[in-house]
Amino acid sequence: MERLQNSLLFLGKFITSPTTIGAIAPSSAALAKQMVQLGNIETARTVLELGPGTGVFTEAICRRLPKDAVFIAIEVDPQLALLLRKKMPEVRTVAGSAEHLDRIMKSYGLTQADSIVSELPFVSFEPALQDRILYAVRQALRPGGTFVTFSYLHARLLPKAKRFRHALQEMFCDVQLSPVVWKNLPPAFVYQCRKPE
Repeated sequence: MERLQNSLLFLGKFITSPTTIGAIAPSSAALAKQMVQLGNIETARTVLELGPGTGVFTEAICRRLPKDAVFIAIEVDPQLALLLRKKMPEVRTVAGSAEHLDRIMKSYGLTQADSIVSELPFVSFEPALQDRILYAVRQALRPGGTFVTFSYLHARLLPKAKRFRHALQEMFCDVQLSPVVWKNLPPAFVYQCRKPE
């Protein structure tokens, strides 16, 4: 029942704000598993999640997170942030924009993150917003830290998707693509990016 409610909420958010949500359904457990694995969560001391939505990836992160690690989920939609706080009160959930990672981290006394996991719809964003968020991510990561995000297979050849891929290659020293995760609607692949040492 909760899964159906989350799917309906997600679809409603997509219809009213497609550039903020960017998907018609929550991500699958298969995609969440791939993201968490490539995000090196099991060895991270500080993890940030961008755009947790209904918490599919949040749950996967919590299952792999070391007990003494710091984990902050940042959601721009206040309704989704409230939903996540109620669903997972043990997670520090912030209603805010990924553009302001520096301020959010400072408010928790943090300087750098080991891993940043993003579900943001970068391909829906205008280039300037893509750049601002990627710059904030790069600044927030420790040297050698990992940033993971995903993109939908059908959007791979769109101009904004090509531009985003180029921006990742400009900002990070190593950008790898995962195999396609077919058990997702729509099918997706993961970018694993590393900040230069």
